[in-house]
Amino acid sequence: MGAVLFRLLFSLGTVYFTLEPILWVSSLLIFLGLPIAIFILKRGLARAFHSLFIAQYSLLFSLPFLWTFFDHLQARYSLAPIYIATAGNAFGSSPFVGLAGLGGLLFLTFFAALINALITGIVVNSGSGKNKINLAITAFIFILLFSGWQISNSELHKNSIAYNNLKNSIKIAVVSTNEKFNYGQLERLKKELSSQPVDFIIFPEDIFNDPPFGNLSTPIFQNLAKELNTNIVATYDTLQGDKNKLKYNSAILFDNRGNVVGVHNKNRLTFVGEYWPFGNWRPPLTDWLKKRNPEIKNYAIFDPKNSDYRGERNLLTAAFQKNSALFASPICLEVHYPADLKEYKKSGAKFIVNPTSNRWVSIGLNHFLYLANNLKKIETVWLNLPIISSGVRDFAGIILPDNQTRLIDYQAGGKNYRVFIGEIKY
Repeated sequence: MGAVLFRLLFSLGTVYFTLEPILWVSSLLIFLGLPIAIFILKRGLARAFHSLFIAQYSLLFSLPFLWTFFDHLQARYSLAPIYIATAGNAFGSSPFVGLAGLGGLLFLTFFAALINALITGIVVNSGSGKNKINLAITAFIFILLFSGWQISNSELHKNSIAYNNLKNSIKIAVVSTNEKFNYGQLERLKKELSSQPVDFIIFPEDIFNDPPFGNLSTPIFQNLAKELNTNIVATYDTLQGDKNKLKYNSAILFDNRGNVVGVHNKNRLTFVGEYWPFGNWRPPLTDWLKKRNPEIKNYAIFDPKNSDYRGERNLLTAAFQKNSALFASPICLEVHYPADLKEYKKSGAKFIVNPTSNRWVSIGLNHFLYLANNLKKIETVWLNLPIISSGVRDFAGIILPDNQTRLIDYQAGGKNYRVFIGEIKY
């Protein structure tokens, strides 16, 4: 019951973004494996050692491992990824973020669980006259925290040296907008981009909020790439396949002549927004949600025919003046799958481009962005790869492997868009 109540409250940190109880309940059911495992282990240890004392302390020793396992099992196999709600994600904005270099979010979660298990040991011993044991545990906690801080700094410094020693670099422009940006403001944006020539421009996902019935954005970005004489990544719904009947959420790479030279079709579809696994069944709150937000009618939950098709994980290749570079372009929540990013790096990706659209977040956007950026910081430190962020209602900029965060707020500046200009090495 304690685990249920904790997870129920802790999940409020993410579930309220969507007000989706199915996602909430599914993730909770997975995490219930933790108290069940503890119950079984406690019974087994008590019978094996015939001692409640040994069983309790053996259980405390196993807690960091059990917690880490079920925390990440829940994050990975919920209907939508919730790595931003794992215990280790809180370290993304802490002096311990460099520990991600030792094992990513998994290691940070174990570190957090270990510290909490030790504190639990002190609580268990309180009032039992075991002051010396509590003193030893307290000293061990401080040693762990100090050592973690030092190792974190060392890992960040190592990443900084490796990144600064890279020989190739390009100048990039990253665009983020609010939901009010439209076609009529594109000319103004184009003039701003043309005033500072760059090698690569990244646009957010669904910048024009196109309806899903045609490749309306393709000629716009083709002309833009030719006029600005640069590579462009733009992300929007496309129709592909036989007679253009298959709808994908696609990151399109245009070269400086306007040619389409690469396409990444989203592989990790978003529950409710892009696919609905329950056939014709609808949750009772469907009608209420329709009245509350009429735009939600385009979601797959209300029309299974509108579901996206799943693409393949692949890399894109951008050609610059002197060389070319492989990169990955995970779309929106695809960046919330750390294992996928690791596979991209193994395949040769030199950096990550993450176009997003947060039109679906109606409550608590700032907190969501804080948690999402924490995860990106952890991933970039872990993989030693920079991540470029661009989005509708999102920050624009770069997160570097040494945890340097160069992001600008889409809301500032008195316009419906912001442009980040910077350099990225690879």
